[in-house]
Amino acid sequence: IRLASSQIFLQYLIDYPMGKQRMDNHLHQIVLNIKYEYEEGRLSAIDLFSSVIQKFPLPVLEEKSQFFFLPLVLQLANDDSKKCKEAVAECISLLLQRLSTESVQAFFGYAKRWSVSSGIDSLPMQRASAQLFGIFVESRPDYVKRGSNASDLISIVLDVMLKQITFESESGWELLYHNLVCTEKLNKQLPSLLPANYEIWGALVKMLAYPHPWIMQVSSRIISSHLSTIEPTKLLSDGSESFAVKIPGCLYKIASNLCRQLDVEDIHYVESTSTIAIKTISWVFRAMKQHPNICYDVDESNKGDSGEEENALARSKDPCLWLMTRLSNIAKPKDIHRRESVFKCFAALCTSCNPDDLIPYLELMIDPIDRAIREGNNLHPDEQAGNDPKIAIPKDVLQIVEDTCGTEQFIRAFAEVNRKVRDKRDKRKQELASEAIHNPAAAAQRKIKRQMGKRERKKGKIDDRRAMRGASKKRRHS
Repeated sequence: IRLASSQIFLQYLIDYPMGKQRMDNHLHQIVLNIKYEYEEGRLSAIDLFSSVIQKFPLPVLEEKSQFFFLPLVLQLANDDSKKCKEAVAECISLLLQRLSTESVQAFFGYAKRWSVSSGIDSLPMQRASAQLFGIFVESRPDYVKRGSNASDLISIVLDVMLKQITFESESGWELLYHNLVCTEKLNKQLPSLLPANYEIWGALVKMLAYPHPWIMQVSSRIISSHLSTIEPTKLLSDGSESFAVKIPGCLYKIASNLCRQLDVEDIHYVESTSTIAIKTISWVFRAMKQHPNICYDVDESNKGDSGEEENALARSKDPCLWLMTRLSNIAKPKDIHRRESVFKCFAALCTSCNPDDLIPYLELMIDPIDRAIREGNNLHPDEQAGNDPKIAIPKDVLQIVEDTCGTEQFIRAFAEVNRKVRDKRDKRKQELASEAIHNPAAAAQRKIKRQMGKRERKKGKIDDRRAMRGASKKRRHS
C-alpha cells in the first residue's frame, strides 16, 4: 500500500499543474516524513524522496537542491537505524549524481567546513562530513579528481587518523571508522591517489591493532586489497613503490598486528576479521620468505629490549620462524575460535606456499594441532569424539599438512613433537613425586583438588546423558 501510494503521489506531483507554493508545501511534507517515528515509515518516505530526485526535471532539482540536501544530511547524522542510514546515503548519492558540478562543489565545501568544526556539538557534524566524503567519492569520482579536492580530502582523513592513532580513547572510534570507510572507497574508486601516501599506509598498519573490531576490520580490508594486487615473491620488482617496501619493518608490523587479531578470546572473536587476517598472513609469510632482509626496522630493533623473547625471535635471520612461533603460541590456550583461526591459517599456508618453505616449521604447526586433538580425545573418550568439531578440524588440518609436506617429513616431525611431549610429561611426574616427599601438604591438597574435579566431571556427564534422554537434571544437595 505504501509503495502504491508513493507512486500515485509522485505521478501527481509530476503531472498535475500546481502553483509554486502548493508544490513547496508538498515537498516540505516529504522532507518532514523522513523523520517519522517508526523505521518502516521513514524507509517509505526515503524511497519516495529518492523517486522525486530521480524523476523531477533537472532545473527544478537544481533549484531545490539545498532544500533537499541539508535535511538528508541531518537524517544521516541522527538516524539510529542502519537501514535508514543506508537508504539516506543512497538518496544523497542519487542527488549528487544528477546535480551540476557547481552545486556539487557547494555541497563539498559544506562537508569540508563541517569536518573542521569545533565546539561541544561538533562531533556529529564531523561524522556526517566523513560519511558525505565517502558518498562524494562513490557518486562523483569525476569531481573528487578535479583540482585539489582529492588532496584536501586525503589531508582531512589523515588528520583524523593521526589524532586517533595513540589509542588513548575509543570515544572517537565512529568518526575514525567513517574516515577509514572513505579511505577504502578512495582506494577502490581512485586507486592512483593513495599508493604513494606512505603516511596513510603507516597509520593503517597501526590501526590493525586498534581496540575496536570495526576499525580493525576496515583497516585489514584496505591493506589486504592493496597487497592482493602484488605477487609476494616479486615484491621488490612489481611492488617496489608499495608501502610494504618503502616503510621500514612494515612486513613485521603487519604480521604482528594481524596475529593480535587472531589472539583474542572467543567472546571478542569476529569471523570476517579473522578470515581477512588469515589471508593477509599467508601473503606476508610468502613475502617474508622471499625477502627476509626488508622485514624489520633496524633502528627500532636497536632501541628495543634485547632480553625479550619475542624481540629476540623477531631479530633472527629467519622472520618466518618468528611468525610460525607466534602462531603456534597463539593456539596454546583452549579457546575454540582462537585455535580454529590458527589452524585455518596453517591450512591456508599449505595451499598457497611451496612445501619446501613449510618443512622447517613442521614441528611448530604439528604441536598445537596435536595438543588440540589429544585434549579433545581426553574429553570425549567414546566413539562420538570424531564428530566433535574441536577434534574434526584439527584432524583435517593435520592431514592437509601431511599431504603438503610429504609423509616422510611429517612422520619425522610428528615423532619429535611426541618425544618432547613425553619428556615434558615425565619431567612433570618427577616434580610431583619430589613434591610429595618434600612438601606433602601441598601434594595432598593437589590430590584432593584433582579428585573433586573428577567428581564434578562425572556429575556433568550424568546430567548430559539425562538431558539427552529428555529428563531434567537431578537435584544435588550440597
